[in-house]
Amino acid sequence: MFPSFNPTSEIHRQSTLQLEVEVQQWHLSFCNLVKAQRDYIQSLTGWLRLSLFQFCNGPLLKTKQDSAIYSLCEEWQLAVDNAPDKVASEGIKAFLTVIHAIVVQQAEEQKQKKRSESVFKELEKKVVELRSLECKYGPYASSSGGKDPVTEKRAKVEILRAKAEDERAKHEKLVSVTRAMTLNNLQMGLPHVFQAVTGFANVWTHAFETVYSQAKSTDEVHDVKRLLP
Repeated sequence: MFPSFNPTSEIHRQSTLQLEVEVQQWHLSFCNLVKAQRDYIQSLTGWLRLSLFQFCNGPLLKTKQDSAIYSLCEEWQLAVDNAPDKVASEGIKAFLTVIHAIVVQQAEEQKQKKRSESVFKELEKKVVELRSLECKYGPYASSSGGKDPVTEKRAKVEILRAKAEDERAKHEKLVSVTRAMTLNNLQMGLPHVFQAVTGFANVWTHAFETVYSQAKSTDEVHDVKRLLP
């Protein structure tokens, strides 16, 4: 048995489409954030490497502070490079796939709804034509050629009625599938994506805290703040 007939409303369809857009933007923003962080620390480390090791007359000219800052940047870059952003990114993409599947299913339901409504509209038109013939000829009437136009029209109406009922049954089944898919996909997709993103955030935070603690232990906190983008 299928759940109670409760088709997807236009508000629900638009909300799902908007959710898909927002998740796409979420994924793009996340990837851009990680890339910006990596690009920044790579550029900073590269600049320090050139400034401290290649443009100086010799390694003895480097101060202890210079070496500490460079070591700090290397640790920072290592932490950023080792962050599990791929897991989080794939988690968001997987959730986006889940939402897109719901969008496609809702579109199929809407298409079937229009098909069903079209057939029922045609059925109503044919029923009116049948009633008109019955009023003109009575329930049964034979033409000069021996054919019964009323009976023929009634047979066509019954065929169309069966088709209309079949289209309505298909629509109701799609409504049931949409409801079940929406519930199951969100129940499975939401925990997974938040687990992936939370895991990344925890590792990312721990990495930065570790780098900051190392700088703090060597009295380089002020330099760390100056290096932040």
